[in-house]
Amino acid sequence: MYLLRNLLLVYWSMAMVVSATAAAGTAVPEDQISFQVEVGREVGNDRVIAVLTATAEDRKPAALADAINQDMAWALEQARAGGQVTVQSGNYQTYPVYGDKRRIVRWRGRQELRLEAQDVDQLSQLVGTLQSRLQVQSLQFSVSPERRQQAEDELMDQALKAYQARADRIRAALGAKRYRLMDINIRSGGQRPVVPVRAEALSRSSVSTPALEQGTSRISVQVGGRIRLVRD
Repeated sequence: MYLLRNLLLVYWSMAMVVSATAAAGTAVPEDQISFQVEVGREVGNDRVIAVLTATAEDRKPAALADAINQDMAWALEQARAGGQVTVQSGNYQTYPVYGDKRRIVRWRGRQELRLEAQDVDQLSQLVGTLQSRLQVQSLQFSVSPERRQQAEDELMDQALKAYQARADRIRAALGAKRYRLMDINIRSGGQRPVVPVRAEALSRSSVSTPALEQGTSRISVQVGGRIRLVRD
């Protein structure tokens, strides 16, 4: 009986040591702090994207397709003459229009045309020309990839310096001698303005050149991560 009690005592002691070791291995290190900083600025838009559509209705699908194809062929010819405008035809949709007793009375179709340019005045004049036969669906301004990359590189340098300054401020406020960087991540973002299209802009009779203002987009860079304070 005495021997059994001693064996149980030894087993219990070993179990406590193993549990303590496992707990120490999984414990979260003390004095770890997570935070994030963000810097950003307004950058002038240097790219505009316009989406227009050729639309038509007819009782005969073949006549409908012919009308849309003619309008789109004319629009592509006008757009390609611009030189500095990137042109791309888009979605082509045809669907029936129903009347009484769910009978098909005519067909309706539309095809998109996407225009992209860095010369806003040139694109504005082209859109004014195309409005005689196409309809404007949307106008969107943005920063070109080259300008965005340059702005993000500059902002990243500023954000990293701001992160270091914030880490040093936290270290000093909490009485640590130094800090160790545990991990860090960098993200970029921004907002792209979209120009709403008024109802009158959708009319085929509206052929005046639209007045466009490039404006700016906000570009930002966020730096976040963890630091560990060192007190000895």
